[in-house]
Amino acid sequence: MRKAYLLVHSETLGSRDQVKAVLNRLPEVLTWRYDLPHSFYILSEADAGTLARRIREESGNKGRFIVTEIASNKYGWLTPESWYLINQKRTKPKS
Repeated sequence: MRKAYLLVHSETLGSRDQVKAVLNRLPEVLTWRYDLPHSFYILSEADAGTLARRIREESGNKGRFIVTEIASNKYGWLTPESWYLINQKRTKPKS
């Protein structure tokens, strides 16, 4: 089952471009997006533990981060595209 996750990371994990490169190398990551510093929204069919282990391996076992599933009890101010990804578990179609 496809799930939405929030990855929040320290700078010791890498720059935004470095973390993007890590996520792009992981077959477990179906897609991702960002609109907040040090954070990514990830879609995956893997569990949070698997994603965290794979991110750790691909990043050279460095940095601090958390991967947590975004469940139904959520609220905030994000872009419509980010809310669509989180709620629909897919990217928003282009209008």
